Amino acid sequence: MGWGRVIKSGIVGMLILIPMAYISFRFLNLTEGVTGGLILNIDEAISSIGTILGLGDAFIVELIAGILIGIALIFIFPIHWCIIYRPDDIGLLLAIILPWILTCVIASALFAHSPREAIHTSLSIGIGYSIILSVFYLIIAVAVPFGIGAAILDGVLIGLTDLPYLVAILTAVFEGCLVGTVFGAFIGSLRYKPKGIKKKKKKVKVKEQTMEPTEMFPREIVEEETVSTSSSDFCTNCGAKLTADDLFCTNCGAKR
Repeated sequence: MGWGRVIKSGIVGMLILIPMAYISFRFLNLTEGVTGGLILNIDEAISSIGTILGLGDAFIVELIAGILIGIALIFIFPIHWCIIYRPDDIGLLLAIILPWILTCVIASALFAHSPREAIHTSLSIGIGYSIILSVFYLIIAVAVPFGIGAAILDGVLIGLTDLPYLVAILTAVFEGCLVGTVFGAFIGSLRYKPKGIKKKKKKVKVKEQTMEPTEMFPREIVEEETVSTSSSDFCTNCGAKLTADDLFCTNCGAKR
């Protein structure tokens, strides 16, 4: 897989993660799991707020907010945080991992034709998001004077995950991406078709041999050749054995 195709698959995979994050937020109760049940029915609350403020269709408001919240939570909370701080909450772990698995599987099914290409596709998704989130942190750090913006981001992330912004973001992205890579590689192995290995059919040419009539029955010919043409004869009168040179019978004197 060339670099152009890797970049293309990475961009498409990054876009696929967006609806996957919404699925995790809307149907897997990601917000409730992260907050330990402190926040319930946040999707309905967002729809109600949008309707009250006159922001348009409640579903559109809930969809956009759900996508933003889902992506933010997936990028903030690493998998190891779920295992350490919520070891009994299988639903939270599934809500964090499933978007990455679905993203890598779909992207690998679209672009990868081998396990190696699937690994490249999955890793390109994580690398792409890590670059965007790191650049965002640098922009905040430069734009806000005295490093206040970066300090705020680090403080929020340390309060949530006990990790500064860059560490929390990069570990969350690459842990999820690596888990998804395993499933993506499996999809790539299903689509793997080795090239250059072709079964060659051996064409056996049957050489027709023409046999002379004398070669068809060699045994009979040999037997015929062994018969002497100058065989002995017998007397017609007394039956005595005669040779070819005898004009008269040597026994009875009769003429042959």
